[in-house]
Amino acid sequence: MLLKNKKIKKNNLLKIILTGLFFISLSQEAISSNSLNNLRVSHNVEDSKIRIVFDADKKINYKFKSLLKKNSLKISFRDINIKKSFKIPKFNNKYIKNLKLTRKGSSLNFNFKSNSEFKYKYFSLEPNNKYGHRLVLDIYLVNKKPSTYAKKIKKTKIVIAIDAGHGGKDPGAVGKRGTKEKDIVLSISKKLYNLLRKEKKIKPILIRNSDKYISLRQRIEKARKYKADLFISIHADAARNRKAKGSSVYVLSQHGASSEAAKWLANKENSADLVGGISIDNKDNTLAQVILDMSQSATIETSLKASRIMLRKLKKINTLHSSRTEQAGFVVLKSPDIPSMLIETAYLSNPKEEKKLKTNKFQNRIAKAIRDGILEIIKKGII
Repeated sequence: MLLKNKKIKKNNLLKIILTGLFFISLSQEAISSNSLNNLRVSHNVEDSKIRIVFDADKKINYKFKSLLKKNSLKISFRDINIKKSFKIPKFNNKYIKNLKLTRKGSSLNFNFKSNSEFKYKYFSLEPNNKYGHRLVLDIYLVNKKPSTYAKKIKKTKIVIAIDAGHGGKDPGAVGKRGTKEKDIVLSISKKLYNLLRKEKKIKPILIRNSDKYISLRQRIEKARKYKADLFISIHADAARNRKAKGSSVYVLSQHGASSEAAKWLANKENSADLVGGISIDNKDNTLAQVILDMSQSATIETSLKASRIMLRKLKKINTLHSSRTEQAGFVVLKSPDIPSMLIETAYLSNPKEEKKLKTNKFQNRIAKAIRDGILEIIKKGII
């Protein structure tokens, strides 16, 4: 009987060991189900920003813990392994005190420590043609004593890129009375330009200052060439519903259009490049589908904050078509580093609004409202 009990105990012990090994195996499999492949670090001196990018095979499961009083930050990664070739890059930066990666159980801990106070933002990016899943961490350094370069930057004027939609062979929307969108928005843009020129801290630039065709991508490139701090695209479009009226503000979406109307309008505007600059007729509901890479989370967030202020200013002088900021995949808003918005001043498809858009009085009111919005956006430190 004693011998039998010993055998049972041994069998139970063996079962426990095997079960333990099985769960360890499962745990290791879970850990290795995702792999951290690379770590990239860059420092933009102009805006005192350090960007840290984590590259992985799959979507990263993470948790942040900040100790800003100690100028440190910790990210805990769950269920992730480190690729054999993974290395923390060498860096020569006086603001980075330490970058360290340690393993604790099933968690992988990343520690960042700075010699300077900082604020931070983070966001995830979906895979594209070049990279897989990414977690992006932006560190904004707060220097107690600004460098000479930083002082120079403070004195530099804020650049506002004013983009009059359409132009040249692309007339944009055409009203019942034959009013062309390209002419109306150029007139409003020039009025806005002249208003902003009077502001000491602002340098306005016109993306187009005459009736010429500029592709959507070229508009972005020009804004980036002048290092624009804010990009505003001005439109006076048409809607399928002739009763549609009022002003709207749009920003880029990262997750698709916020409404069917926003999706329709984005497709319509984006199609200008696809059809060689000839805008799709207002009555045609068959629109080209534009596939966009939407990865500018931080810039989109800034654009959203700025757009809400702009909506409040427009509400003072005109009915709002939408009381909230709409989002969709506008190509012209796709600059990865410039907060951007598209303003629909009014609708040419509405006969009453077409008549109003042709008047200097209404154009001046729109230009002043946009100017006031820009001034408040700057005052609140959004850009």
